[in-house]
Amino acid sequence: MSSLTILDIPSFVPNYDRNMSYGYKGLNGANLLDLLYSTTGGYCMYCYSRIEIDSKRFGHLEHSIEKRHSSIRLLECVPNIGLACPKCNLSFKKVGDKVELFTKKQIESYEQVVCTQEKCTKECSSYKRIKRIYLKKRKIILQPMGVITRKHIYRIQYNLLKLSFEPSIAVPYIDEEKEFINQHIAKFNLNDSKYRTRELLKFCEDMINGDRYLRNGKYNNYIVDLFMDKLKNLDEKARVKLCGYIYMIGKSKRII
Repeated sequence: MSSLTILDIPSFVPNYDRNMSYGYKGLNGANLLDLLYSTTGGYCMYCYSRIEIDSKRFGHLEHSIEKRHSSIRLLECVPNIGLACPKCNLSFKKVGDKVELFTKKQIESYEQVVCTQEKCTKECSSYKRIKRIYLKKRKIILQPMGVITRKHIYRIQYNLLKLSFEPSIAVPYIDEEKEFINQHIAKFNLNDSKYRTRELLKFCEDMINGDRYLRNGKYNNYIVDLFMDKLKNLDEKARVKLCGYIYMIGKSKRII
C-alpha cells in the first residue's frame, strides 16, 4: 500500500544540449527557458504549481544563489538558473535574503575564476564552494541542481495519506538532513493551510463523479500527474476506491 500512497518528486536536472548556448538574457535565456519548461513539464521547481496555461508562460528564470551576490559570475551561470513561479521567486524564496551570506574575500575568490558561462552546464568547484557556504545559512534545495550531501540527494515526497510533503523515506537521511528538507518545505509553504495545493483533491472528486480519463497536464499541480502515473497500474474500480479514500482524508483535514 505504501508504494501507492507515496509520490516521489523527481529531480529537475536538465539535459543540456552541448551544441546550444544558455544563459539568463537574450537568445541564451530563451534557450534555457525552453529547456527548463521541457524539463519540468511546465511546473514550478519549488512548489510544483503549473506555470504554463493555455500556451501562456508566466514562470521566471530564477537564480539559485541570488545574482546580487556576484553579478559577474552568477547572473549568467547556467547551473545556477532554475525555473520558478512568481510567488516562489519574488516572495517565498526572498524571505531571509537580506542576511549577508558571503564575505568580500569569498566573493573575490569566486570571481577570479575564469568561466565560459554559456557553455558551462555543470557546477564547477568554485561554485560548489560558495554553494556550500550559502546552504549553511539558507536551507533551500536549490534548483535545478539540487543539494547533495554524503552522496545523498535531498528529495521530497508527497504522502497521500497525510496530504502533505515530507522528506523522502527512500533515502536514509540523518536528523540534520531531514530538518534541512523540512525547512525547505516550510519556506515554500508546501503544507501551509493557505497555500497548500488542493488540485489532487479536485482530481479525486472528478474521478469519483465519473471523469475516469487520466489526462496529464489537466490539473494545476505536478503531484496530480505523478498520482495519475500511479493509478495507471490499477483497474478502474481500485482507482475510484483509492480516490474516494484520499478525498475523505481531505474532508477530515478540512482541506476542501
